[in-house]
Amino acid sequence: MDLADTVIDRVRVERLEESVAGPWEAGDSRFAVVVEARGVAGAFAPVDELPAALVATRLGRSALRHPVTDHKGLRRTLLAELGPHSAGLGRWAVGALDCAVWDLHGRLADLPVAALLSDRPARQVPIYSSWLSLDLTSPSAAESVKATASEGFAFTKWALRDAEPGEVAQLAEHAAAWAGQSVAVDALGTWGHLRATEVAPLLTSEAVRWVEDPLERTDRAAYTHLREHAGGLRVAFGERLAHAEDAVALLKHCRPDAFTFDAVWCGGITEATGWLGAAHDATVPVHLHGRAFLPAVHLAAAFPDAAGAVEYQVVWEPRRQRALRGTLQPDVGHVALPDRPGLGMEVRR
Repeated sequence: MDLADTVIDRVRVERLEESVAGPWEAGDSRFAVVVEARGVAGAFAPVDELPAALVATRLGRSALRHPVTDHKGLRRTLLAELGPHSAGLGRWAVGALDCAVWDLHGRLADLPVAALLSDRPARQVPIYSSWLSLDLTSPSAAESVKATASEGFAFTKWALRDAEPGEVAQLAEHAAAWAGQSVAVDALGTWGHLRATEVAPLLTSEAVRWVEDPLERTDRAAYTHLREHAGGLRVAFGERLAHAEDAVALLKHCRPDAFTFDAVWCGGITEATGWLGAAHDATVPVHLHGRAFLPAVHLAAAFPDAAGAVEYQVVWEPRRQRALRGTLQPDVGHVALPDRPGLGMEVRR
């Protein structure tokens, strides 16, 4: 049977075994989305319980008998099934299923996903590190930042939640000094307009590459207002966006210094290719969010002119990779693109 005529025969959700992928800790993702065709299985893991449940109870049925290679058509079908509920959790579920289908496509074609997306994918992908749970005021912070930066990452990112403007600026300066280069800062949506406006003149470009998600909401009105009142603040956003139209409008009118969307939360690899194109057209640098690290690596390898260093979450990513056979480990600020078919990693069962 020709690959173009191959259709999805089965979609299922599996609970990962703690004895294999654990021990579990609070917040760990514990499910895999599995798609089958012609006796071959593709999978994406780990996935959180709520999006996995949406695939199991609703979206999986809509994917049955759909051509494996028609990724855009499948995306339309799944989003139509969700209707007005396609944002947030809905996009996450669509993204997980989309990634599993891409893995299946690659296995059937005997090619890595990056090679399905591009004729000449890069063999190495640059990465930057983030450690958002580190308290920069702790006695061990300096050594932790120095040790992380010494591993050769493109740059590092640290969390700075809402605090007095002077304290925020001082901690940013300290982090940059410890790292020996400018750092990215993640405000985790905690600053708000007032704090961002107060902090903006205190942050230097020598210390801070960007402030990610300073605002709780990522929409055009919020970031237009921020630009008007804190024009010197270098900002990044993207992971909280769910619709391509919103992404395009924000890229055009608010022009972040970095676009940091997530390859699964946005709706999957299929959707992400369009977002990469929109950012490239707007000449906005992309640094893909690290929650969906493996799909992000394939996207960055396929489109190196559009996607820069991918986020590697130094605490959480190794925990997520316990669900997979084999690991993608940083080596002097890069990871090697898996050369096996599909996403290149087996789900441990």
